Amino acid sequence: MALSIDPALVESARVEAGALERLIETVWPEAYRVALTILRDHGLAEDAAQDACATIARSLSALKNDNMFATWTYRIAANAAITIGRRHLPVQSLDPVVARGWSVDTTEAVDLDNALAALPVVQRAVILLHYYAGLKSVEIATATGLPSSTIRFHIMLARRTLRKALAVEEAASTLSDEVLTNAL
Repeated sequence: MALSIDPALVESARVEAGALERLIETVWPEAYRVALTILRDHGLAEDAAQDACATIARSLSALKNDNMFATWTYRIAANAAITIGRRHLPVQSLDPVVARGWSVDTTEAVDLDNALAALPVVQRAVILLHYYAGLKSVEIATATGLPSSTIRFHIMLARRTLRKALAVEEAASTLSDEVLTNAL
């Protein structure tokens, strides 16, 4: 669900500490979700969300249009995550289902999570902002500081990479189903 903040709360947060605290409490889950999707590491995502919320609190007076708060927030959260992601080596996530000993039938599952993880950090951020936050390329350009044409290029590359990754998984799944059917 995309971030939706009442512009009156943004305005009151500029002058009232309690309102600023409520605003940051409202923004934190979305900043964390954005950072986690980009970074795929809980600790790094917490750091990025904390950095984003601190930046929002410090820079709120610089925001000219309260109606642009959501786009501005996504920009700050994505940039914080990208900055942290560039400083750290990629981390391979462990499958939490296996770690807990749970059993799940994944024969028809599409591993979108791993396909997204294979994308470069910037492409992952752009895809997240486009499909999850519902931002247009112009808004993503504003959020990331990249030109709109670069955003569209990253979206195209990310879609192509995801399409190939998911097609390979689907083909492998279909092939294993055919082998099992023929063996019976």
